[in-house]
Amino acid sequence: MSEVLEGECLCGAIKYRVEAAPIVSGACYCGDCQKTSGGAEAHGMMFPAPAVTIVDGEPKTFGLTVDSGNVVFRQFCPDCGVHVISWNSAAPEYKAIKVGTLNDPSVYRSQGSLWVSSAQPWHRPDPDLPQHPKMPCVADLSATG
Repeated sequence: MSEVLEGECLCGAIKYRVEAAPIVSGACYCGDCQKTSGGAEAHGMMFPAPAVTIVDGEPKTFGLTVDSGNVVFRQFCPDCGVHVISWNSAAPEYKAIKVGTLNDPSVYRSQGSLWVSSAQPWHRPDPDLPQHPKMPCVADLSATG
């Protein structure tokens, strides 16, 4: 995979660039990701935070305290509402991008699923990939791929 990735929101007002290989890639089935994706899961790729930069536009940032007590921050376009980047207050050294916002989402290769304990019965995770009932540590995730 290329070490330079670019993406944007639906209307193109927010554009970003990633200059690194992903640390880990996968699907999240937590309730919050179901809501932000409007579906059963959200597909993301995690990178070192300094590698992810907004190159055009100014996203709005929304922070939500999750069950762990940490805050998950999500950046989205204030015009079209598409979520593009997120990070967790417990690990601000990492940022995740939403795969569907990539200019070329075909580069995505899932390494597994997390929060499968929250998966909907009408859409199950890929049984051929590792599955985590909740959120494992990043070291555990990157070891699966």
